[in-house]
Amino acid sequence: MSKSLVLSIEQFKSVLSGLHAPEKVDADYLYDVYETAASGLNDMVENNVFGNIVGVNHVVLINYCLGEYLYSTALIQDEEGLKKFKENENIVSSMASVVADKYLSLSHLYYQERKLTNPYYPPISTMSLYVNFMLSILNRYEKNDPGVTLVTDLLIKSLTIAKCTLDNLVGGFETEALSNWRTLHECECTLVLLEKYKDPVIKRYLRHMNFGIVYKDVLPDKDKQHQIFEEMKEEMRGYNLKSKDIKKYIEYGWMYEIEEFKNDESYKLNFRDGLEKLAGLSKYASRYELSSEIIHSTPMLIYSNKEYYYFLALLSLYESFFRLEKVFITLFTERVNEEQKKGYAQMRNLYYAQLVNIYKIESSKFKAWQINKRKRSAK
Repeated sequence: MSKSLVLSIEQFKSVLSGLHAPEKVDADYLYDVYETAASGLNDMVENNVFGNIVGVNHVVLINYCLGEYLYSTALIQDEEGLKKFKENENIVSSMASVVADKYLSLSHLYYQERKLTNPYYPPISTMSLYVNFMLSILNRYEKNDPGVTLVTDLLIKSLTIAKCTLDNLVGGFETEALSNWRTLHECECTLVLLEKYKDPVIKRYLRHMNFGIVYKDVLPDKDKQHQIFEEMKEEMRGYNLKSKDIKKYIEYGWMYEIEEFKNDESYKLNFRDGLEKLAGLSKYASRYELSSEIIHSTPMLIYSNKEYYYFLALLSLYESFFRLEKVFITLFTERVNEEQKKGYAQMRNLYYAQLVNIYKIESSKFKAWQINKRKRSAK
């Protein structure tokens, strides 16, 4: 097995430049760390200490060196302190040892879950492409101004959770993916109602956001905080709610702005019998409960079936995505010019149909998997 050559100082500095290392980095000092780590790793490669490792990826190794150096020097406030740091001969060798350990462990001996998919598999890659496209459009507009951009901000957050769900599926973390979908489902239920009822409900939602801030006692103006808190308690009395209902009222009380919720006693101040039901998504109640069992570390989490949770998380994600895309279309068509609409329409005509077809295929595969599992269990 051939040894990977250690980069020259010129090559090393070229890599540092390509990594956009901060100017404050002492390249000569860092090169000593890199050279020490690389030499030790090369000896291990040459002697086949860790099995089939064919060479050192110097860019990755330099990234670890850079990370250790920046973290170690971050709290040094003056030149004298930095000088003492660099003059300590033990630091170079100890830092190089840490870098080599991290490189080997995280680049070659990295623990990985058994994976059922990969980033290039169409059910993952097509969804990733579409979500990324939507986020790139939404990020062009103003954000983080709740009074104006609440729906946009919530849609962006929902799509980033969708990305995280895809990442977990690719990483082999199926139960975690379903837990992410649980949060996404909560977001989409809220988004459905805000988009449907618009300004009156959005304003009430924002008011309850303020109630939450007041309840956490983080408003700088304490007189204002007390005033808002008293207003909240007065509102609660109007709905015959008690002090024990404060948290529920803060989280779900904004739905009183919706006549259907206010006039139907079957609705409750909770997710299942309130928000989810009002959003018309009660069919997901059992799936939501299942994801809750995972979050609360029941035996279901420890001994979960990877294939089952893979399909459940993937299909749930697709179903939520189709609803989010409808909200996106509404926002998109209100804000862009005809040329941009045409561009999105072309992309949608190509990939949305693919997503629908993929969903049908994966649904059929899930049903077949369930039938086969029942047959095996019956034997």
